[in-house]
Amino acid sequence: MFFYISIIFALCVLFILFKWIAKAPERGIYTAFFASGILNTISLGPLREKVGLTEVVVVITWFAMLFNRKWMSLRIRFSGYQVLALIFLAGFILIEWISFSINNVSYYGHLTGSLVESLNITYGALMMATVLLLIQTEDQWKKCIIGWLCGSAVVVTVGLWAMTGTAPSWTIDEFTGRISSTFKFENQMASYLIPLMVIVLAWCVTRTISTNLRNVILLLIAGMATVLIGTGSRTAFLLIILVALCMAALYMFQFNNNALRRGYLGGAIITFIAGLVLYVVAVMSMFDGVYQLGKTPSWQRPVVMMYQNMTEGKGLDETREEQASVVLDNADTAIFIGNGPKLYGSKFHISEIHNTYAGIFIETGIVGLALLCFFLSIPLLTSTKALASPEMKLLFIAAAMGFVLLLAYNLTMYGLRQRTIWLMAGLLLSASSVSRHWKAKFI
Repeated sequence: MFFYISIIFALCVLFILFKWIAKAPERGIYTAFFASGILNTISLGPLREKVGLTEVVVVITWFAMLFNRKWMSLRIRFSGYQVLALIFLAGFILIEWISFSINNVSYYGHLTGSLVESLNITYGALMMATVLLLIQTEDQWKKCIIGWLCGSAVVVTVGLWAMTGTAPSWTIDEFTGRISSTFKFENQMASYLIPLMVIVLAWCVTRTISTNLRNVILLLIAGMATVLIGTGSRTAFLLIILVALCMAALYMFQFNNNALRRGYLGGAIITFIAGLVLYVVAVMSMFDGVYQLGKTPSWQRPVVMMYQNMTEGKGLDETREEQASVVLDNADTAIFIGNGPKLYGSKFHISEIHNTYAGIFIETGIVGLALLCFFLSIPLLTSTKALASPEMKLLFIAAAMGFVLLLAYNLTMYGLRQRTIWLMAGLLLSASSVSRHWKAKFI
């Protein structure tokens, strides 16, 4: 009985959501930014946990776009940068499917996993294009950030709850104590929170934001930093340090921006650095000298492991070094079109390559990697060159910096399966549409 009631309730919620999004399809993008922070989901056979709340929202958005086509008449034509990005992305997806087809013809037994991987990346590309089609104005761009901020509030709340030890088991690894919050794995959290930290820190120090909203955002930023430390991820810790460097760069490059409260930004940078120093000091003062998995608290793990790796001359990560060796040793195998999506595991006896670029190289060859890198560079060019109001210019620059940190994150994880990189690429590319829409108001 409970099962049938749950199904009816879920259908009612989906119907209400569809009606709300159908009135303005861009609402689906705001909701997708929110939902991409909630990755815990049920396993669906060969799709495993690939289908989550974000996918439901995006599919609803696509139906809403068919139902309400008003967005088509409002859409500004693509700029040169946007067209170029779509060409590179289409080329990358084409190479992905060519590699899939050729390799699965000659290598048997792994078709399902390879197909799911190819469909997953194609879906990400379509999601990026949807953001580009629907986000046209400053108000829409900001609402994407607000949706993202609301999603982060859920992530932080559940993460802080997990740190108290009273949350459900799916929020934390019970052996290591590492916080995963609403994500399947603790390492995924950085890709969602780190780029947002850069953007909202910049938003906090603009003259247009209200005091109440500034205080709420600052509280959330403190929560983000706390739960990221709780993940025990060295990548997250290094990226937090880079957030401080991004703020310093923003201070220098946007010093004359009249939307910027320089004193607030300077204070935020000092507070951020002081917090990092106090954290490192606290870890080293409380560390007993021996790192033991399952015994050393997760919040101490990033500093302790980095300290021990460097003092013992082991480098930062032996596992990733071994994976890099596998890629280099087999670089000449199918160098142009790769070994096929998700096939390198069985071919080279390795479970996962924790590097997006190395993973794409071994899957789709040098052609696929080049097309992907060309595509990922264009959002940075678009957002930094876009003309807009002083406030939006500040946010565009901050978003570009956040995207750079996301690309750096992809050096340590295979990130194309995560939704943030596709949503953010679309958001940065839409800066060109926002810019032209803003200029049109003065003509």
